[in-house]
Amino acid sequence: MNSFLKKIAYFLIPFLVVFFAIECFYRVVPNNYSYKNQQIKQYYKSAKTLVFGDSHAFYGLNPDYFSSPTFNASNVSQSVYFDQLLFNKHVDSFQQLKNVVLTVAYTTLSEEDDKLDLKWRKYFYQKQMNLEVSIIKNYDPKKYSLALVNRVSETIKYLKDYIKDGTLATSYPNGFITTNLVEKSRVDLDVSAIRVTKKHEDGLLDFSQNTKRIQEIITACKARGINVFLVSYPVNYRYADLIKSIKLAKMYQVCNVLAKINSNVTYINLFEDKRFEDSDFFDANHLNVKGAEKCSKILAKIIQ
Repeated sequence: MNSFLKKIAYFLIPFLVVFFAIECFYRVVPNNYSYKNQQIKQYYKSAKTLVFGDSHAFYGLNPDYFSSPTFNASNVSQSVYFDQLLFNKHVDSFQQLKNVVLTVAYTTLSEEDDKLDLKWRKYFYQKQMNLEVSIIKNYDPKKYSLALVNRVSETIKYLKDYIKDGTLATSYPNGFITTNLVEKSRVDLDVSAIRVTKKHEDGLLDFSQNTKRIQEIITACKARGINVFLVSYPVNYRYADLIKSIKLAKMYQVCNVLAKINSNVTYINLFEDKRFEDSDFFDANHLNVKGAEKCSKILAKIIQ
């Protein structure tokens, strides 16, 4: 019996070593979640503007073009659910905060809390941004181990990226993205528009839950004397032409109503802004470095 147990132990040890190594890798190597969790604290004393949202804000708003200290706390596929968790966690630590920017993209108001893009991201929000993520159940083993979150092939890819770049973080210290923004380095916009609109179309028109969350952030900001700017970032006209006009109109309506009924809210709608042309886009719904500069300067002028 002892011999049998030893054989099992010898068989399991390599797997346990690999598992432990992967766990350490995800917990130690900087990524956008751990890095932004670290960097946001560096802005507690100085920041006047705090930016939340998904990749549209991550790609589209560069704090360098703001005249006062600004931190971009957005991230790829970051939903209003996580915007609110981050806002609630950090807002009272900021000593000079005057403005909060919230992203309202085509998908923002209809997003479900546990959508496909967040199936793995939520665990990193919990572990590396120290958030209480209620959509993660206590019986979920991934809640306790990041090594279980991604497939081995994805982990190998991340390992290669780390060996190449020395980090998995793709963010400057101010929160703005470091990659995918090189001018003239973009995908085919016609192909991108078709692919992305199919991905983004969820067929949902119930905006109530996320509108409620935005209103709660607005109310909390008003109590603290903070202005809120709802921003719909520019998309390429190909993308705008393919999405559902009924849903887009409802998005505009909700944002305009929020601005009308709340004295501390301004809606900045750049979604179909004609000032942005093909050369401003990395893909059909994300700005490149040239477009981000243009967008950031427009927003800075309005906000500050």
